[in-house]
Amino acid sequence: MALSRKHVVTVVVAGMIPLAPAAQAAPDPGWGACDKPVAQGVECGTLTVPIDWARTDGGTVGLRAYRWKAENSRGTILSFPSGPGQPGDFTFGTLRKALPGYDLISLDPRGVGESRPMTCDVDKILKIPYVPPADDTAFATLQENQKGFWSSCTTGVPDLDRHLDAYSTAQDADALRRAVGAKRVSVYGLSYGTLLGERYLETFGQHVDGSVLEGVMNPGQSRREFMTTAAAGVEAIFTKFARWNEETPDSALHGQNAADVFRGAQQKASGVPGTFFGFPWSEVMITRYFEIYAPRDFAEVAKGLRDLADGRNPFGDEPGGEPPPERIEYADPIVCSDWQFALPDARTARGDLDSTRKAAPVVGYSTNSSNYTAICVGGPRTGQPKPVSSRSANPTILLSNSLDPATPRAWADGVACQLGHKAIHVVTDRVGHGGGMDDPVTLKKVRDYMTSTTRP
Repeated sequence: MALSRKHVVTVVVAGMIPLAPAAQAAPDPGWGACDKPVAQGVECGTLTVPIDWARTDGGTVGLRAYRWKAENSRGTILSFPSGPGQPGDFTFGTLRKALPGYDLISLDPRGVGESRPMTCDVDKILKIPYVPPADDTAFATLQENQKGFWSSCTTGVPDLDRHLDAYSTAQDADALRRAVGAKRVSVYGLSYGTLLGERYLETFGQHVDGSVLEGVMNPGQSRREFMTTAAAGVEAIFTKFARWNEETPDSALHGQNAADVFRGAQQKASGVPGTFFGFPWSEVMITRYFEIYAPRDFAEVAKGLRDLADGRNPFGDEPGGEPPPERIEYADPIVCSDWQFALPDARTARGDLDSTRKAAPVVGYSTNSSNYTAICVGGPRTGQPKPVSSRSANPTILLSNSLDPATPRAWADGVACQLGHKAIHVVTDRVGHGGGMDDPVTLKKVRDYMTSTTRP
């Protein structure tokens, strides 16, 4: 689940289903040149699949497919991109560098990119809070806004709107495997793509050699567990930042208590001029600022918190740009097809907030995770917590960073328990989301594993 969800003001931004017959052929995607910028050598095509895999004689939809063919191929990697919202070829650059010699295939998942993207009204998006209100009146206002929000969101194919879940995407991915003639594949998933990879392993793992899931989602946890573990993950980053501040004479906050400065910034937030990417400064936006920028540069965040605590905007006055369009591509609602994240009432919101504040006494919550519980209000209620399982004969490598603001290590710990002996959990000492294979030790472990699991 990507933390870098686009800020909509500036870049306006299920249950088990029947398996397709293993021997069933899939139509040729018609590979050729892509009509958008891609890396050299990447080909594009259109894969036609059923809208509803339980009714294969019904309507169909064309999905954007990608492939890159290696010289002297060692096998095929089926890649699931992060997001939701990233295109299928998003991970190709990383994989070509880290795991050279493999053919790569992927799709823009249904509802994303060039696969009938979901679009929503911008004015409705802008009213969705990053942290759901715990006040009864404010929560009723959110519920009213969400009626309009969900009625505005569509892929343009009404039946498709009801079939955007990860199990449907897993079916699509296996159709792609068959279309390229690969009897077996290896799997890579990044962030939200790990959920897609997990459902593929559960449904079609018998076709999988090796599998690497990085920045792991845990679909076996409840909404409150999701929020609380994410909040604890951000708090752990703040603890490391505070320690760094004490030990770094050049820090803008050296000699000061970082938690006190953070709370002071929250108290001053409403008076800070300008905005944070178009959103007025508030207590929530202080946490949002830390959550996004701390993993990139502690020194920059120390200066920023100092400015905010003094009532200054660290980005300057930030004059407004052009007004946003009325509608934009917005894939975040797809999450609501896979989890029951929607809050039913303000009382539950208060309980969630109490839980996250106990887990994160300084930062309070993870805005990235809490935002989804507001987005899903009024949305589909098809998703159910369901542990991860795998039909593959080989274990899955789970890659975690020790401190991750979007997919905390605790989520991978949970999935490792669910998979048991079919999991190998590799933790990289790193602050940030993804990028674990930039570490030479982690990369060697992944390469050795892929060599041992890939069948020629």
